[in-house]
Amino acid sequence: MSRNWILVFVALAAGGAAFVSFDGLAARIARLEERPRVDPSELGALRQQIADGDRRIAHALAELERLRSTPERTQELDLRLDQVAKELREASSTLHEQDQKLAEWDKTRDEIGPRALDARIAAYRTTVDEKVQQLDQIAQTALGLAQGTRNEVERVEENLARDTERMWRELLGPTVQLMGEETVGSGVLLPSEPTDVPGEWRTLVLTAWHVVRDIQTGPDSLKQPVPVTIYAQDKTTVAETATLLQHNADVDLALLALNTKRRFDCGVKLAPREHLEQVRVFEQVYAVGCPLGNDPIPTFGEIADTHHTVDGSHYWMISAPTYIGNSGGGIFDAQTHELLGIFSKIYTHGSIRPTVVPHMGLATSMLVVYDWLDQVGFASLEPAASDVQTQTAASKR
Repeated sequence: MSRNWILVFVALAAGGAAFVSFDGLAARIARLEERPRVDPSELGALRQQIADGDRRIAHALAELERLRSTPERTQELDLRLDQVAKELREASSTLHEQDQKLAEWDKTRDEIGPRALDARIAAYRTTVDEKVQQLDQIAQTALGLAQGTRNEVERVEENLARDTERMWRELLGPTVQLMGEETVGSGVLLPSEPTDVPGEWRTLVLTAWHVVRDIQTGPDSLKQPVPVTIYAQDKTTVAETATLLQHNADVDLALLALNTKRRFDCGVKLAPREHLEQVRVFEQVYAVGCPLGNDPIPTFGEIADTHHTVDGSHYWMISAPTYIGNSGGGIFDAQTHELLGIFSKIYTHGSIRPTVVPHMGLATSMLVVYDWLDQVGFASLEPAASDVQTQTAASKR
């Protein structure tokens, strides 16, 4: 057999082997396409097989080109060579398509494989957890707003349904009037205390010194009894007198003792220092006194300033309307009804015809009162926080 025919047989054998290999490879790829998951090692083997087939086809095409250059080739051989070359090129093109498909599979394997699925689930779980936390924060905020709204509603309802009897007992009942020939003022009853004598009680009155001073006729008459009017809820009154125990012009305070042994039920609730130290501007208060000689009158307002200084003395300014005769009366916490201070003076404007400014009243804080009482031997009058809590609980029963 001539060398040329040997080359033709070699080329045909190479092409046939490539076709057989290609048919088997295509079948394996078809099976892989039906499987949801692909083993990475199997993908690598397939791509290696495709590369080997491609090399064999290239080799066969090169041999065919050399056969075309031989002088012994015939027309029939040329036709056969053209057919074989065409089939080889088609096989090569198909192999390249399969190789591209396998390359795409290999590239997206991590995206469709279990590890990628786990990563996607983990990312989704993180996103869900973040959304749950956001919803939880929103829920907590909404719960806080709801609770705050509920508390505010309860407070408003409590104010709307106020116990007027309790308010009279704790705000108006302790307020007394001090009356002189040319002046009028107010005072506050402290709780009656039993004496060493069974059945006898001592009741003290806290007021402003300038009220007592104006009632007295002079320095020699400091022991002169001070007229005191005590009011009952049924509009009846009791006329008593009181004796001056202590006074201080610098802080405008005076302490009196009623000249009676009877017990009075409407003693004021004194605020403890812990409460007084927390009082701030805008805290709501009642000013209660006997302006112009009237029965006790409550007016509502707020703390306007807790560091107001006049002539070297420190006061709290209040916006609750007050007038002449409120001096010596009490400033009460609007919620607890505890005594926060003693009213001292009101602002006036102008010198020739002074105009009273009723919403700019000045009160002496009970912090100052307690310091003064401690100095003059009455420190026992200052309540402990536990005593006030007991009083508050009893007043709500």
